[in-house]
Amino acid sequence: MHTTTNDQDVNVVEVEQLITALKAAGKKFEYKIYQDAPGGHSFNRIDTTLAQDSRREIYQFLEKHLK
Repeated sequence: MHTTTNDQDVNVVEVEQLITALKAAGKKFEYKIYQDAPGGHSFNRIDTTLAQDSRREIYQFLEKHLK
C-alpha cells in the first residue's frame, strides 16, 4: 500500500486507520507513506523517479506473493 500525505481523494488518516486495523488483525502487508509526493492521489502514475520507484516496489511485491 502506497499513499501520500497530500492525497485529496484518500486522506492519509484513513490509510493510517487501515494500517492500524491490518496490524491488529495480524495481516502481513507492506506500506509506505510519502510526504507531499508530486501528483497527489495519482503520484505513482506520473513520470517521476518517485513514481517509478513506487511502481517497482508494488510490482516486486505482487511478483513475490502472486508468483
